Amino acid sequence: MADYSPPQKNGAAEPPLDNGAQRGLVRSSKGLPLVWILPLVAGLIALWLLYQDVAEGDVHASILFHSGDGLVKGKTVVKYSGVNIGIVQDVRLVPNAKELNGADGVLAEVSLNRSAEYLLVEGTEFWVVKPELSITGIRGLETLLSGNYIAVESGSGKRKREFVALDQPPAFIRGDGLRVVLKSRRLGSLSRGSPVYYRQLSVGQVADYRLEEDGNEVSIELFIRREYAYLVHRGSRFWNSSGISIEGGISGISVTLESLAALFAGGVSFYTPESQRQSPLAVNGTEFKLYKNFAAADAGISVTLNFDRGIDVTPGSTKVYYQGIQVGEVSSAKANKRINGMAVKVLMDPATDDLLSENTRFWLAPPTFDFTGGLNKLIQGNRIEVDLRRGQRSQRTFTARASAPPRDPRVPGLHLRLTSRNPGSLQRDAPVYFRRIEVGKVQGMELRRDGEGVEVYVVIEPRYAHLVHQGTRFWNVSGLRASASLSSGIEVQADSLMSLLRGGVAFGIRREDRAKAAAVQNGDQFPLYSSREAALEEGIEIHISLPSAEGLKVGAPLRYKGVQVGEITRLRLGRHLGEVRARAKLYHRGANFARAGTRIWVVSPQIGISKIAHLDTLITGRYLALEPGAGPHQTEFHAELQAPKEDLADIMSRPGLTVILDAARRGSLVAGSPVYYRQVQVGEVTGFSLGELADRVYIYVHIEPQYRPLVREHTVFWNASGVDVNFGLRSGLNINTESAQALIKGGVAFATPEPPFMGFEVESGSHYPLYPKAEPEWYKWSPKIELYDYSEPVK
Repeated sequence: MADYSPPQKNGAAEPPLDNGAQRGLVRSSKGLPLVWILPLVAGLIALWLLYQDVAEGDVHASILFHSGDGLVKGKTVVKYSGVNIGIVQDVRLVPNAKELNGADGVLAEVSLNRSAEYLLVEGTEFWVVKPELSITGIRGLETLLSGNYIAVESGSGKRKREFVALDQPPAFIRGDGLRVVLKSRRLGSLSRGSPVYYRQLSVGQVADYRLEEDGNEVSIELFIRREYAYLVHRGSRFWNSSGISIEGGISGISVTLESLAALFAGGVSFYTPESQRQSPLAVNGTEFKLYKNFAAADAGISVTLNFDRGIDVTPGSTKVYYQGIQVGEVSSAKANKRINGMAVKVLMDPATDDLLSENTRFWLAPPTFDFTGGLNKLIQGNRIEVDLRRGQRSQRTFTARASAPPRDPRVPGLHLRLTSRNPGSLQRDAPVYFRRIEVGKVQGMELRRDGEGVEVYVVIEPRYAHLVHQGTRFWNVSGLRASASLSSGIEVQADSLMSLLRGGVAFGIRREDRAKAAAVQNGDQFPLYSSREAALEEGIEIHISLPSAEGLKVGAPLRYKGVQVGEITRLRLGRHLGEVRARAKLYHRGANFARAGTRIWVVSPQIGISKIAHLDTLITGRYLALEPGAGPHQTEFHAELQAPKEDLADIMSRPGLTVILDAARRGSLVAGSPVYYRQVQVGEVTGFSLGELADRVYIYVHIEPQYRPLVREHTVFWNASGVDVNFGLRSGLNINTESAQALIKGGVAFATPEPPFMGFEVESGSHYPLYPKAEPEWYKWSPKIELYDYSEPVK
């Protein structure tokens, strides 16, 4: 066995161990011991957590509030621009807080996200957002569900951790813009959020207001949006356009209403006079005076209007309009030096400066009932209208008219002249309709030189001018057109609410005139008809003499069987005062009535025990009824006040059956009294006459065609008028009447015996006796008689 020799170091052999035992090797370590690694890692983690807490952890601040209302520990959040950035950690009372001038307060400790740390600087404001309802709008509505929260508006300055909250939301308005200050003796109805107007366009709003330290003025801060800031110069004028202005004088009370928005929320308007257009632009903090109204601001161009007589205008209330747009306001009015007219000063909108020339005209326009203009136009009274025109030279003094000009050829469109004897309720600016679409306006009216009528001037808009031809007919649609009857009720027609209040004109063309229609030119003349029927219905003119025209009027219809076939166009006294002459027009469908033999009478209401008829004329008025004749052409007629009575030939020629009843006296029967068979009305009494020897009365009874078979040779008739009363001790009281109608108007009843006693059918003109009452056995007759059926064709 070989000996083991330990390795040698540096070429030298180590001495052997004693007793043959081996020894361990000792080596030196060059790194950290393993036991130090764990504390090092723990230290690094601690440093990292410390860095995270310092760099990204929450920051804390304290906010002192006037009240703790709405603050809840651990629930009330802090928001900036609608984003949650923190929460209230603790809430506690602070008695006698010096920051609140010794009042008690509530201190809220809040924690904010590290990203919001930049907000904790001087100038940052905090306040509690609560639901708020005001005239200018609704704020904080979301808090109804989420609860109150603390809002933040950033400031700029040194870092800060302690703040005093605002008692109410700040009046700041975010965004880039111009902030100016108005000085006023009173605030009026202005409030935070009230609009600021330029030419009635909202360009900003009231940001805040406060009372000056001396208590003599109110400072009102306005915010003008950046895109409109260039409109404000140092020479601009601001005035209060809030609420309602009421002024009274000898002429009455004038009420001015700027707008509903200004009425409730207030408002400020401004403008820069032409003379101040070159003044420097306003900068933040520029102060202006707030005037009480437009006139006081003197922001317009002063113009003098000379009227040749006194007019009713109110300074500060009467407005000046151009084509419906307000362009000025009366500032003063007084008599001229000669006291034969008035000098009225008007402040015109500076935008009209280039149009105030020698061609411009002013006139006084009376009030009109126009609901489209709002409540203000209904109550403001007279107004001044202006026709602005460019010219060669600027002008500031004008001769004004006390009434509107009847026409103005400078208005674009087709100008026409309509002639009428009576324009009805037409007014200036009344609409002109085609198929109920407004296509033009009535410019004005004036009397004809001969005094026999009125000239109505209308202008048709250029895009609708091609609708008017030589054959076009114009008619008046002013007011209401009513018709009434017991069957159909009352029907009221009006083309529009505007035509009801201001009148109106409509036009159209007949089919037969369309092919030969030629173009028209400015100034062409057309007749203005009283109605559509009169305009489009070609007819014949007739003349009617009447004993009296009571209840009739121009426009009253001529009717045949309820259908209008003409109308009265004129009423006047005849040569003899005992008659009235009427001129009427028969439409083309009624031309056949212009014949000899035509009968005309006045239809009027009839109210009485014996008859009630034509109640519709109580509403629509009386009219003329016609019955055509068969003679030659004729245009002169005489009308009666009552319907003509039928002669015997007319009665006998009626369809159905006409029989004659012989009676000793007429009794309570009248024309129209019913005729009954088994208490069913089958006919009526049509008339009466005395017998040839005057010893009896002939009563003419007409039976409807379908009931003709009921009357036979042995039929009996009796008087069913009144009440039949029988009384007996055993039978008691017995009251019998044919019907309630027979009780009032009288009546006739009849019965036919059973076969073979009934006999044959009879012809018209047959005579029967009229018995005073029925025999008991007559009520027992019940023959079976087949009636005529008119639903089947006649063979």
